[in-house]
Amino acid sequence: MPLSAPGLPALPPELSGPVAVELAKPVREIPSPAALSGGCRYEPKWDGYRLVVVRDRGATRLWSKQGRDLTDRFPDVAAAALAQVPAGTVLDGEVVIWHGDRLDFGLLQQRMVASAGRIAAQVAAAPASYVAFDLLAAGGEDLRSRTFTRRRAALEQLAARWAPPMQLSPVTADPAEARQWFDDFRPAGVEGLVVKGAASRYAPGRREC
Repeated sequence: MPLSAPGLPALPPELSGPVAVELAKPVREIPSPAALSGGCRYEPKWDGYRLVVVRDRGATRLWSKQGRDLTDRFPDVAAAALAQVPAGTVLDGEVVIWHGDRLDFGLLQQRMVASAGRIAAQVAAAPASYVAFDLLAAGGEDLRSRTFTRRRAALEQLAARWAPPMQLSPVTADPAEARQWFDDFRPAGVEGLVVKGAASRYAPGRREC
């Protein structure tokens, strides 16, 4: 049964979809722990499609970074979000498909070009997973002006109730652990690291970190 909240305020128009996402700047070296506001937080960079989940009062829509509605491409993720994410929530994350013990970007591309009649077969053969790394709204409230630390704490509380295919991306403040991830996760298809400032606010459309 989908999680709902009768009488919940509607999401702000800019978070109802499509949603402008924060972007990342490429750098040559892993930033030091104090390089960003409030200290650095390190996350894996997943090899998938950036996807914003908008869980409104009665439905779930999935939006790409470019503003395309991809709900029909990933009905498995949409159904999981409808069942596990409370109404009034907006998540930022990545949709991925695992093939054995490795991420398979090619299977994601097949979803994007398949005819509508082929999607169900692709879902059955290669189900998608959603890896959330930020929380933009909860309870209908816009959280983008809060620090990353506060948004992350709220996201972890929300994700404690999740089951696959909904997943929480790991994060660390330890650069040694981040370097270990950089080495250990690469064979699985993880592209590198994303680094954020613990005290940073969410900056849609800008390259902040």
